[in-house]
This record gives sequence, structure tokens and C-alpha cells, in this order.
Amino acid sequence: MKNIIILVVITLFVFTDSFAQETTKEASNGFKGAWWGLAAGSYSDSEATDTQSFTILPAVGVFIAPTVTVGGAVGFTSTKVGNTDASEIFIVKPLARKYFGVTDKFFLFIEGNVPLLFNENFTGYGFNLEPGIDYFIGGKWTIEAKFGRFGYNAIKPDSGDAIGTTSLGFNMFDAQTQEGLGSGLSLGLKYLF
Repeated sequence: MKNIIILVVITLFVFTDSFAQETTKEASNGFKGAWWGLAAGSYSDSEATDTQSFTILPAVGVFIAPTVTVGGAVGFTSTKVGNTDASEIFIVKPLARKYFGVTDKFFLFIEGNVPLLFNENFTGYGFNLEPGIDYFIGGKWTIEAKFGRFGYNAIKPDSGDAIGTTSLGFNMFDAQTQEGLGSGLSLGLKYLF
């Protein structure tokens, strides 16, 4: 299985290298004024804790400078533990990103975001910095990955005090947090238009 995944990744990079030449001109001039849309989601099913979780969080934004973008994401997450009813959280997440070009197709970024969470039993908020990478796979298509979180997130039950979580570090394997937001590796497919 590992060999198949490696073969697919190598084929993807070799095949898309010829198509990514279109991005060279745009990358050298920056992306100011370009809009982008991102499709992102996740699913996990843990037999150890009998927990199923599904998140969909599409985002949109615009470059306000050659390497700075602002935007937002709106979505929801649903978590079901055992035979209980699923807990659903509505998410609104304003964000800003600063990109750093490594090559004409490969970029590093740091995202600052302020997630706002809404559930029938609680509300939540946070302040986060999340590092990531962005790679052009062809034309105006990119694959991006975020892999960690530095920040603070809190849940405020309808009755009771807020409970906060401080996250400091790169964690590529923790897929879900108490807030319903992933703090591990997340992948997305993005299009510039």
C-alpha cells in the first residue's frame, strides 16, 4: 500500500509539472487582486473511542497584496460518540494569510484565524496561527496542507464557565479537538480565479 501511495504522489508531481508553467508569470508578479476558493473537509472513524467525526469547511478569499490574502470559511462539523445523537457545530472563521515563495510553484504560509463556533448547547471562540504549504499542481489549481496550531480556543456552555485550550506545536496526527476543529494535518484543494 505504501508503494502505491508513493507511486501516485510521484506521478502527480511529474504529470503536473508541465502544466504548472502557467503559474510562473503570476508567481513572479504576485497575486494581488486574485480571488481563491478552497474545498476542505475531513472524516475520521475511531474504533478505540467509538467516535465518528465529519467536517466540511470551504473558504474563499482575495489577495489584498502580492503575498497577503484575507478571507473566511463557513462550515460545520458533526461528531457522534457511540449510539448518542450527533453533536453538530456551525463554524464561521475569518482569516488572513501571509505567503512566502520558496519556488515559483511552492509556497509556505502562516494563517491567522478567529474561529467562532455555534452549537445548541454552547458557543466557542479562538485565536490561532496555523502554518502550511501550498503547491501548484497545474494551471491555477493548488493543493495546500496545514499542519499544526499555535493559539487559544474556548468553549462556553450555556450554563457554566468557559473552558479553554492552548495549542502550541506541530501535530500531524491529532485530527480533532474539543472545539471540533482539526489541529493535525489538513489537506485542501484550492483554485485561483
